[in-house]
This record gives sequence, structure tokens and C-alpha cells, in this order.
Amino acid sequence: MDTVANYSEKGGVGKTSNSAGMVAEAAERGLNVLAVDLDPRATLTEELGVKDPRFTLNDLLYIDPEADTPPGDPAELIHDAIVRAGDGWPSNVWVLPSERPLGRRETDSTMFEARLRRALEGLDGEIDLVVMDVPPRAGGKLATCALIAAKKVLIPATLTADGRLGAEQALRTIRFVSSPGSGMNENLEIAGVVRSILPKKDDMRAVNHFVNQQLVETFGDKVLDSLTADEGQYPGIVSYSVREECRVACAPITSAPGREAKKLRGWYGQLLDHVVTQKGA
Repeated sequence: MDTVANYSEKGGVGKTSNSAGMVAEAAERGLNVLAVDLDPRATLTEELGVKDPRFTLNDLLYIDPEADTPPGDPAELIHDAIVRAGDGWPSNVWVLPSERPLGRRETDSTMFEARLRRALEGLDGEIDLVVMDVPPRAGGKLATCALIAAKKVLIPATLTADGRLGAEQALRTIRFVSSPGSGMNENLEIAGVVRSILPKKDDMRAVNHFVNQQLVETFGDKVLDSLTADEGQYPGIVSYSVREECRVACAPITSAPGREAKKLRGWYGQLLDHVVTQKGA
């Protein structure tokens, strides 16, 4: 089972867009996919068509500090927490949904951060790919929870000051979680930094080129140059309106017609090729 987290410590840089696109393209390839929404805003949950879930990630992570008995095993509980994606999404897409109260876990005194990793162990052999949408809170417990559970991390970065800062701050947290002796996830791998929500060629400005240079100086060959580049553009994912149309419609990008949707599908597929070791039927 491959597990990848889309993570930056700034919002609005493409985490959810890339997560939804990767889920859609993986399902199209025949993989059994689980989308894990760790953001209390539940944007990915909504986009995947899940409404009013009975159980959520919040229930899976919560530990009652006053309880006299140990908490339930997440590897068993997760089967009650995951649901199929909504109408319009393929039947091989599952969701571990979020909800607003999940944000309360950030202040919990209980040590719940390893519960998601344990939960995913209960799906081994059932799920091929786990895609995690991680909230942008700097060094927060939910982000740590995702990084402990992940095998690889993709860091989306817009070519803006916020995009660069979010990537650099994410790098600090990743290094902390994966540091020798941390006891958290020493095998965690940065799969790449993804240039995301790129302006179209005619809208590129000097500041965008400057930020790109900063990203390359900081991350080196971790900045993914393997993605197809639009003419006159950096390798990365360009901002197209069809992406927002799919989000509003709660529909996968694989269902959208047109040239722009085809380009987005190609980029999301290239991200999959970069992180997935198992192939669908």
C-alpha cells in the first residue's frame, strides 16, 4: 500500500486540488484508493461527495483522557469510519472524512498522533493507494499525524512568497518527524516539490521567476522537473478553470471534457507515476 501526503504550511497552494486529482486518476487506473481528509475545513470530503458522515477521522483519533479502559484499536475502527465517495465518483474510491470538530484534536493532551498509521495497517491488502490532504497548520498535531502515517510527501508550491514559505516551513516539520531517534517516521521521503496553480504563460511575472529560483536553491532536484511543461512555462500544474468547475460539481477531473481537463489529468497522472509502486488492473 502506497501512502502519500500532500503538505504545505500555507493554504491555497494546491494541496486539495492535487489530492483530488490524484485520487481521480488513480481510480481511473483501477487502483483502490482511500482519500484521507485531515483538514477540519473538510474541503476534500465535500469535493468527494460525502455529506453528513456518521463517523469521521475525528472519531478515529479521539482518545478520552478520563476513560478507565484503553482506546479501541484504530486498525479495526477504520472499517466503520471509511465510506465510499459520492455519486459521480468511481466505486473504487473510499474516503476517511473530516469534520470541523477535528480541529479540537490540535489541543488534545493525549498522544494520538500514531493512530492514523495504525488504522491504515488495518486496510493493508484492501487499499492500493492512500492520498492524504494535510492542513497547513505549522507543526500541528494533525500534520504530524499525517507525516507519521505517510511513506512519501509531495509539497505543492505556488510561485509566490506564500508558496515558498509554506514549502520551506513544511520542510522543517518533515525533517523533525523523520529525524533519527525521533521515533516517529525515519523512513519518510520527500517525493518532490510540485509547482502548482501556475499562472498562464502571459501572466507570469518577474516575481514568479524569482520565487522559482528560490525554490530550486532550497530544494534542488526535489523540485519536480519531470512534469510536462506548457509552452514557455515551468514544469508544473497550471491553473485552469475546469479544476474549480469540478470542485463545485463534486466531480472527478476524469469526467470533465476538453483540452484543459486532459492536461490536468496528465499532470496528476505524472504525480502518480512518481509516487505509486503498485499498478492497477
